[in-house]
Amino acid sequence: MRRGITIGLISALVLGCTPVPRSPSEEMVFIPAGTFLMGSEEGREDERPVREVYLAGFYIDRYEVTNAEYAEFLNALGGHVGRCDGHDCADTKDEDPDSHILYDYKAGRYVVEKGYEDHPVVKVSWYGAKAYCEHYGKRLPTEEEWEKAARGTDGRRYPWGEEFDAQRLNSDYRIGDTTPVGSFPQGVSPYGVYDMAGNVWEWVADWYHPYPSSEFQCPFFGRKYKVVRGGSWNHPGYDARCASRDIAHPDRRLLVVGFRCAASLLP
Repeated sequence: MRRGITIGLISALVLGCTPVPRSPSEEMVFIPAGTFLMGSEEGREDERPVREVYLAGFYIDRYEVTNAEYAEFLNALGGHVGRCDGHDCADTKDEDPDSHILYDYKAGRYVVEKGYEDHPVVKVSWYGAKAYCEHYGKRLPTEEEWEKAARGTDGRRYPWGEEFDAQRLNSDYRIGDTTPVGSFPQGVSPYGVYDMAGNVWEWVADWYHPYPSSEFQCPFFGRKYKVVRGGSWNHPGYDARCASRDIAHPDRRLLVVGFRCAASLLP
């Protein structure tokens, strides 16, 4: 790892450009090009219709972004208020007791509440998630990319198969809080991506809208909500289905919403 970073820095100097900062969690999973089944005829109206979707190959983070990673991003940014496309990036514990990121005034940097370093970051806006991904040369996944990474190509209900299994995810308030990322290896997706069901909902790039050829009359269409995917620790297992969709305003910083990044090419 250290050798790879050194080579990258040397190459950047030779080319006369500034190297792209590397994410603390560099491990990404490649999702190969091809078609997959998206949507569900058995779920909510806004999941219909089931259809075959083709995607080019892409990369996605194996794990949700953690509090420790996001705190380092804030330190690199030099703050968070108004730094994410003119919006607040996230809440800190000084602003909201549900956040696990604090500002250490003595040290002059952001730190994480002890015991929550490897938990997924929450209380982060869509703009804050987008800014994090872009800082490391990545982006938020599209809705289609997220669903393919979660369910593979066969249209399964959950990342592991057809049947709900409470031992494979953090949902239903069974634990009562977030858990460290990667805590449920038995719930991994067909591509080896963790926590695509439960733990925290995840921001994706898309504005909420009905699917093409859907007959669903969307009550929120045009109201500028973003899509979140995957369910959370205090939502029912039904919400953790791969096809399940929910919405949140991009300015909101919610206790149950985090994110992971994607990329068309490795950053």
